[in-house]
Amino acid sequence: MKQSDVAQSDRSLRVLLLEDSALDVELVTEALAATGLAVTVHNVVDRADFSNAVRETSWDLILADYVLPAFDGLSALSLARELCPDTPFIFVSGTLGEEVAVEALKRGATDYVLKQRLERLPTTVLRALSEARARAEQQRTQEALHRLLEERTALLHELDHRVKNNLQLLLSLLGIDIRQTRNREVREALGYMKQRLQALAAAHRDLYDGRGAARFDATTFARSLCEELTTQIDRVRITPEFQLEAVEVEAAKAAPIALLFNEIVVNALTHAYEHRHGKLKLMMGNRDGRLLFQLSDDAFSPEEKNAARKGSTGTILRALARQLNADVEWPDDDPATLVRVTMPMQGGGQHP
Repeated sequence: MKQSDVAQSDRSLRVLLLEDSALDVELVTEALAATGLAVTVHNVVDRADFSNAVRETSWDLILADYVLPAFDGLSALSLARELCPDTPFIFVSGTLGEEVAVEALKRGATDYVLKQRLERLPTTVLRALSEARARAEQQRTQEALHRLLEERTALLHELDHRVKNNLQLLLSLLGIDIRQTRNREVREALGYMKQRLQALAAAHRDLYDGRGAARFDATTFARSLCEELTTQIDRVRITPEFQLEAVEVEAAKAAPIALLFNEIVVNALTHAYEHRHGKLKLMMGNRDGRLLFQLSDDAFSPEEKNAARKGSTGTILRALARQLNADVEWPDDDPATLVRVTMPMQGGGQHP
């Protein structure tokens, strides 16, 4: 261990020495000089002086004999670990057996040096100070990271709050426009836009609702979406049924998945159930690393399937499917299945 590895400052290294022998105090002080550091040694000999010293002053290093007439090293160690746990504590004793030394290290001592081998003290001290410095720097780094995390979390919460407020404002404005317009086509277009914004708002709520933003619960979102949209239909009665597995995807996919599911379900409810009651059976799960999203009923007529397929050819649906690398199928050979969507669970760049 080199002297340059130890933090330098204009002040002397403050060393508290618990030692009742004046000769040993001189020998220890002389050994410390071999570190090359400016050292100030404060000598105490009993419990009261040691206790006052560790309570009233900040020390860079504590050295202690193991056996004293009215005090003992382990008691001093216990007091030091309670009051200044980060300060290196080294036993310097002539009566420290191997078992005692091991016990001292278990209780928190940094190291020990026998008085018969004081030439080891400079190296031991420099190593202890270097390790203490490294621990202090690590603690400062952890505290800085903790503060940064708190700041980022606060910023995320503020951003989440603003996004929710802005989405709600847009939904309110669209609601006003829908109520005021007399043009049926405009009202329908605004209605579709409102449904898309509601899907985005629901995805944002689920993503940031106290669980962080690492993963998006696609299954819970899809179920809620089907339940909400089926209750909004007045002309027919559609009963949702679910066969669901827990599926989570990366947060970056939350918005496009929410919009894609919304487009698929709205299209199905608009075109495949236009003149009849029915069931909207949602199947969802993980199939070999690909997300499966499937809508079914007991059976669809060829006309209903054709109407739903034609209604799904919009630019928005195609763009979302391309963004998610999703395959959207309208199987003719299965009357019960209206539409089947599969996409990669992870990654999944755009189709060329």
